[in-house]
Amino acid sequence: MIKKVFRCVSLKTQLALLFFFILLVSFTVGTLIIYAGFSKNTEKEVGEVALQTVNALESNLNIIFENVTQFSNLIFFDNAVQNVLKNNNADKIQPKDLLIVQNTISNMLLSAEYIFSVVLINSRGNYYKSYKVGPIAVRPEMLEKSEWYAQLRKSGNGRFIHKSDGIIDFPLHPDKNYISYVRAIPDKFTYEYLASLLLVINEETVQNLFRVSVGEKAAHFCIVDQNGNYIVRPENNEEYFKETTSFPVGSDAEAFSYRTVNRPHGSGILVQKRLTVRDWILVGFFPLKTKTAAAHMFRLVIITFALVDIFLICMCTVLLHRILFNPLLQIQKHMQLAEEGIFVPMEIKSSRENEITTLQKANNYMICSIRDLIEQIKREEKIIAKNELDIIYAQINPHFLYNTLDAASALCLMRDTNNCYKLLRALGSFYRSNLNSGRDLVSVADEIEGVKNYVTTLNIRYDGRIYVEYDIAEDIRPLLILKLILQPIIENAVYHGIKEREGNGRIVVKGFRCAGFIFFEISDNGVGMERERIDKILKGELRGKKSGFGIYSLIQRVSLYYCLNDPVSIESKLGEGTVVTVKLKVIGENGTENLFRIDR
Repeated sequence: MIKKVFRCVSLKTQLALLFFFILLVSFTVGTLIIYAGFSKNTEKEVGEVALQTVNALESNLNIIFENVTQFSNLIFFDNAVQNVLKNNNADKIQPKDLLIVQNTISNMLLSAEYIFSVVLINSRGNYYKSYKVGPIAVRPEMLEKSEWYAQLRKSGNGRFIHKSDGIIDFPLHPDKNYISYVRAIPDKFTYEYLASLLLVINEETVQNLFRVSVGEKAAHFCIVDQNGNYIVRPENNEEYFKETTSFPVGSDAEAFSYRTVNRPHGSGILVQKRLTVRDWILVGFFPLKTKTAAAHMFRLVIITFALVDIFLICMCTVLLHRILFNPLLQIQKHMQLAEEGIFVPMEIKSSRENEITTLQKANNYMICSIRDLIEQIKREEKIIAKNELDIIYAQINPHFLYNTLDAASALCLMRDTNNCYKLLRALGSFYRSNLNSGRDLVSVADEIEGVKNYVTTLNIRYDGRIYVEYDIAEDIRPLLILKLILQPIIENAVYHGIKEREGNGRIVVKGFRCAGFIFFEISDNGVGMERERIDKILKGELRGKKSGFGIYSLIQRVSLYYCLNDPVSIESKLGEGTVVTVKLKVIGENGTENLFRIDR
């Protein structure tokens, strides 16, 4: 019944009920935990939290010490360092060797989070150093005076020490406290001693770890040796750590324990944990006050509360994904597809009527409407483009016809009946091949034949001054192209190039196929033209005049039919001639593909 009612309400109501349920359960669980928590012994609870904190802190310290040890191995196994140490027998370090070693350890130091200084002292007392915190002063003569040096050379095992027994100083900070890791660097093949390595861990690194571990506990930490000397000092309130050594940690059974102690500022839990490093002891003090204990309990409640909330939120998130987010992502995906031009309606899986299903249906309706509208616009654009192309053809054909008839009329007046016959016959052949039963496409071979007929008319008019050479690839001859592509270019080359020069004119027509396109290159040896005139022709700024009309009409036709931008390019130099290049799409081997086909 409840499930049925829940399905009938709106999505907004479902979400409100869902979050109310989460809050109700969380409040109930939290109240029960608070009641149970305060019924326990405060001291015991604080002590257990203290032990957990110190244990976690010890694990983090071990990570630091382990990272430092691993870093020393990187230097030990580095081939560059090994080679320099083995081959340097001089009393002084060579600059080249110094540069190699210091660059190596400096690069390594950049990736070392806990190490702030590196010192490498060879068997001759020469040293290499690099540091993040400095400057540092190195006194290699103090190395042999240290109590651990002989043991280090003998065993080769590294060890952590407090400071460095005077080997390393910080001139600007003479009282600086730090921990060093020392080890021998032997030959990795013969294990012969080569150098001693000192890695410096700043005291601040460990204290930062203390701060992170403290959180809201108001606790304090330090590290001491068996004699009670500070290895890492507490940041403040050193009185909390009085008599720490009276709390023995000498045996394994006593390596981890806590007790209640009284201090001037109040009682607290003193926790001591033996570290695996030397004989050092991690000491923590947790104030034991009513407010502090309450804070511990509240933190416990908050943690539990948060875990329960996270679990419930995860469950609710899964439900929200199924109810809300997955459908919305589906809508988003289809909208992105629509942006890319792919209009596909989505599948509506849910049979329930809510805001999401309504949105899905509306989106599907919008997608279908846009798709239909685009198809309609495409059909209309094809019709408009076809009409525009027909208008351009209506302008081109009379233009050529008028020029030819003018020439025929002149021949008649001169009573040159033979040439007049040839001219009219060539004109008839030209129109038969280009009218093509009203079709827009002709084969490349037919286009070339039409050009030859046209050149015949020109040579009659210009006393055989025009010579045309044809270099047409055989593989494009059967391909279909838009008719009257070459004739306007030939005409323009004659009227504005060859006609203006002395002597005979030569035109080369080259045709070839490349990467799904057909290219025609028409070059002439005419007078050429300036760049400014070329730009005007390509932009149609001369279309109102006779010059350039044919080229611009060609650009219009090719652009409309093939849907190409800038299909015609012109290169020319004054006195050297002109080259016109036309780019066409391959529209089918048999002519069945028509770019102006209108699908209904």
